[in-house]
Amino acid sequence: MFAEVKELLAFIDGDEYDAQIIAEIKACALDLTRTAEISLGGEISITREKTPATTTEPEHWTITDGSTVKDDLIIKTIAVWCNKEIGNPPNYDNLQRSYESLKGRLRLSRHYTQYDGVTTT
Repeated sequence: MFAEVKELLAFIDGDEYDAQIIAEIKACALDLTRTAEISLGGEISITREKTPATTTEPEHWTITDGSTVKDDLIIKTIAVWCNKEIGNPPNYDNLQRSYESLKGRLRLSRHYTQYDGVTTT
């Protein structure tokens, strides 16, 4: 899930925003499941841990993504949320409208309202 969402964030290059992307993915999942009662059809489990330096490698961050959410529409909706929440996008209003529209599509579809829910870690 993390890699798919990050790929849709065209303005992000490198790993500078990885922690914020992870936080926004989880925030969006909560918005979808708690306020709109949409089921994501899986679990979102993304962690970011610092790996200490060794004699051969410098200190770096490791992202572990055990998410089971694979639905393209869910991923697109989460990517739109991330686009509007990260940085200061000049098209924030358009992104907000797009997100609300996608969330509405999900809410109206029985496919997204009959799962058992989602957990985030």
